[in-house]
Amino acid sequence: MTTKPYDFLLLGDYFFDMIYSGLGTMPVLGRETYSQDLIATGGAMYITAVALRRLGSQVAWASHFGNDYYSGYVRHLAAAEMLDLQFCKALDQPYRRVTTALALHGERAFVTYTDPDEQGIQAYWLETIKRCSFRHLHLGGLVHPNDIQPLVEAARTKGATISMDCQDVPLLKEAHIWHELVNTVDIFMPNAREAMLLTGKPDIEGALRQLGEWCTDRLVVVKDGEHGAWAMQAGTVYQVPALPVASVVDTTGAGDCFNAGFLHAYFVEQQSLENCLRYGNICGGYSVQGMGGATNAPTHSQLTEALAVHYV
Repeated sequence: MTTKPYDFLLLGDYFFDMIYSGLGTMPVLGRETYSQDLIATGGAMYITAVALRRLGSQVAWASHFGNDYYSGYVRHLAAAEMLDLQFCKALDQPYRRVTTALALHGERAFVTYTDPDEQGIQAYWLETIKRCSFRHLHLGGLVHPNDIQPLVEAARTKGATISMDCQDVPLLKEAHIWHELVNTVDIFMPNAREAMLLTGKPDIEGALRQLGEWCTDRLVVVKDGEHGAWAMQAGTVYQVPALPVASVVDTTGAGDCFNAGFLHAYFVEQQSLENCLRYGNICGGYSVQGMGGATNAPTHSQLTEALAVHYV
């Protein structure tokens, strides 16, 4: 086990995000559509890792990288951001995880390709948990009910707490006993659409209350885009408005950036729950003002300045 203590261990693979913005309309079959801007950057857990590090958290990230161009590109970006990559695993094969995002009117459409998940990914994650010294484990998306329990037990053995995002993955549309799955972690962090899909509720507050009932003695945080963020703990509902933003450029990865702000405030600075939501909203608000989830992720000084200006 490494002797260096980390605030967070992040389990989740990289993505290569190719993002087009400034579209006049969505593409139509047989016709060419031009965008005004384009960026290639890191996505998924890369965003949360970068945003946490910029805030001053000590972060360990467990990802796979292949021998393909896309893996190499994002690994280079991660090194430039001074991320600690000692727990990342290099594969002697392609491991492509690529998303093309088309941003239009504050929303996005995606086309994604992934090579099959690396065999033994669960064993790799368990070994990383055993080797790493950390206070909190963050899972980037829903983990299959058959796979999450060993991870939770291993983290609990280390005395760590656990959070899990949701992500709009195929697993979300399958029939599972969701109330058991989300109750295995300390903090569950879906967005509004995911929360309503999971619970079958037609509105955000109904979904939040249903998740709160499922997550007994746990914390539920729901990201609600331009409407800010919600939380429910011990039967109490919290809601904090979004950071005022003059122009939304790209919303890709804003939720991953929100997660970083919330988790840093909650575990590192031990802020009030309302302030944790404000930290998350600031990180998400900064994110949407640039292309790519982590490109505009704020430093701690930028965050505290925005907190003083917009949430007095």
